[in-house]
Amino acid sequence: MASVVFGTCAAIASIVGVVLFIVLRRKPHTRVGAYVSATFLFLGAGMLTLGSISFAGLESAALQTFTPEERATAVPCNAVVLGAEQTNKHNGRYIWLLRLRVTPQAGSPYEIERTARLASSMGERLEKGNVALSCLVAPADHTRIEIPALA
Repeated sequence: MASVVFGTCAAIASIVGVVLFIVLRRKPHTRVGAYVSATFLFLGAGMLTLGSISFAGLESAALQTFTPEERATAVPCNAVVLGAEQTNKHNGRYIWLLRLRVTPQAGSPYEIERTARLASSMGERLEKGNVALSCLVAPADHTRIEIPALA
């Protein structure tokens, strides 16, 4: 969601920069202002684009929610929280890095790291470790899991 917002802001900033540049450059006494304003707007758009890339990376490592079709084919599993570390705060919720040992119903356990947006009370509970949560894992890709209790 954050990447959509940043991408939209970057597109709007780029359009405004182009329009300002075109309008102000036609007047001889405002050419310098046009170049300066356009430069700042393009720099702002670039920063927003980089922000959307970093949030997209964060979201790709997060505990994903499945579509109803994926949920129907998902394999039940248990995830034991081996540790949790608070990394950041975004929109009033904390971003936690979770180390999990996932045990599918039919299969051997494996460990993964994922990020999740959690309330501080939930994060502090998980930080102590050894918390078991029920989860779902995609049958074709064991790195894709969903933990309903953390959604």
